[in-house]
Amino acid sequence: MENKDFIPVVLGTDVGAYSVARTFYEHYGVKTIVVGKYFYWMTSYSKITEPMIVDGMTEEKLIKFLIELSEKYKDTKLLLFGCSEDYVDMIVRNKKELDKYFVVPTVDIDTLNRVVQKEGFYEVCEKVGIKYPKTIVLNKDNYETEEIPFNYPIVAKASNKAIYQRIDFEGKMKVFVFNNHEELVTMLKRSFEAGYTDDYVVQEFIAGTDANMRVLTCFADKDSNVIFSSVGRVLLEEKGPNVTGNYSAIINTKDDALVEAAKKFIKETGYKGYANFDIKYDDNTGDFYFFEVNVRLGRSNYYMGAGNTNYLAPVVDTYIYDNPKDNYESDGVALYTIVPFYIINKYVKDKQLVRIASRLKRNNPLDYKKDFLLKRKLYIYMALINHIRKFGKYYE
Repeated sequence: MENKDFIPVVLGTDVGAYSVARTFYEHYGVKTIVVGKYFYWMTSYSKITEPMIVDGMTEEKLIKFLIELSEKYKDTKLLLFGCSEDYVDMIVRNKKELDKYFVVPTVDIDTLNRVVQKEGFYEVCEKVGIKYPKTIVLNKDNYETEEIPFNYPIVAKASNKAIYQRIDFEGKMKVFVFNNHEELVTMLKRSFEAGYTDDYVVQEFIAGTDANMRVLTCFADKDSNVIFSSVGRVLLEEKGPNVTGNYSAIINTKDDALVEAAKKFIKETGYKGYANFDIKYDDNTGDFYFFEVNVRLGRSNYYMGAGNTNYLAPVVDTYIYDNPKDNYESDGVALYTIVPFYIINKYVKDKQLVRIASRLKRNNPLDYKKDFLLKRKLYIYMALINHIRKFGKYYE
């Protein structure tokens, strides 16, 4: 590991983790330590990462590993990120201890609990005047009998992503769309029997295709002022039971109204660090609806880097150099895509949007020229082929 002012430590091994590592390497020339439960090709077959595995990972083992890691690099600042709900939860729950060894640019446990649970998220939205879908909460005691106060189809999502990730059952989906009450009861019953113990958030269905989705990333400084924001227009989401809601193609765009709404949310909650909002435009009402906030950089965070924006500069300047700017620009425009353009051309229904995308520079976060390895290139090719197969099987 090169001797730098800081070393990034990323918990996670998927495309989101690699995207963070790539951005650090592009703009700071520093390799990233990536920590996970197992080796994964996206971050293992790479010259810009230092993969490390915690065998039989538990929360206790991970914290012990991180503290021991900090001793190895005790003369260098270590900047700690989590790239999934499980890892973020573990970091925040142990933030007071980890703060002794790492730079941990994220929210505290009270803020996490307030904004990650869907009920709390919508309470904040209501308070600051942000539109959100009509919502009720179901649990194991009322899911069979509670009356749904809006029409089917409806959307249902586990309120606690961290717990939901750890269970498995037949028909499991990241996001459910139910057409009737029988479907809802069947799936929720299976999930509770599999060990899910928290609530489900059930919402009215917001009309529109994948291209109605927007992703908004903000960075809030130590005083909860938003000094960086970036909006992306989604073209397509990934297809498959466990990836619905993950974005596969995004174009950078501008929307001051969405950013201003997010600023109100962040100020109200005393939020610090990166916030990743999922938002959808409703074809019927002409309004945008905020769905949720992720207390981290999103899986598709490189949609910002694809347009040559250093979206990590705010956190580095704030927490490493203690010299942040008042505002960071994110003006670059490109096509972020983890799928072949063939899929965009075939499945995006708005052909004007396809024409716009076809004229932009295309950037797959995993395919980095300075990180060329033959085995890596083969895996990237296989991943592209797999996306074609999944769209053919699951696209409706």
